[in-house]
Amino acid sequence: MFYKISIKFDKFNQCLLIVLFSFSLANFSCNYKSFEANKTALNQTVENEIPLFERDLQTMRTANFDFVYVFRRKDGGAFDAEDRKYLRTYAPRETNRFISTDNDKAFIAGSSYKFTAENLETLGKRFNIEDYSAKKEETKGAAK
Repeated sequence: MFYKISIKFDKFNQCLLIVLFSFSLANFSCNYKSFEANKTALNQTVENEIPLFERDLQTMRTANFDFVYVFRRKDGGAFDAEDRKYLRTYAPRETNRFISTDNDKAFIAGSSYKFTAENLETLGKRFNIEDYSAKKEETKGAAK
């Protein structure tokens, strides 16, 4: 008789453990989903804190362009169709990429080729130009 009571008690313990395990697993799952949602929200918040211009400039830098130039209108206004046409006409045709940023108030140009002094002078008549090119060390005493 004692043996039967012990068996019933063991089955009760097993059922209790299964129920507790199920609740623990469900609780962990809910907490994990909440953690992932908070993590995603935090990443979006951090991303939104970085100004659009900085993100676009970083995009150009990670694209490994040797030369990166930023063009802004002298009056600080947004680029119109004529400004875009002027920029594309007088920029070297080897320019790899242009990105409009800051609500069309700036264009970032990425290139593997340096803009000539003539290009920069002509574009400088209409735009303010900022050079964000990767700085390369000058090699002294080239190999003979």
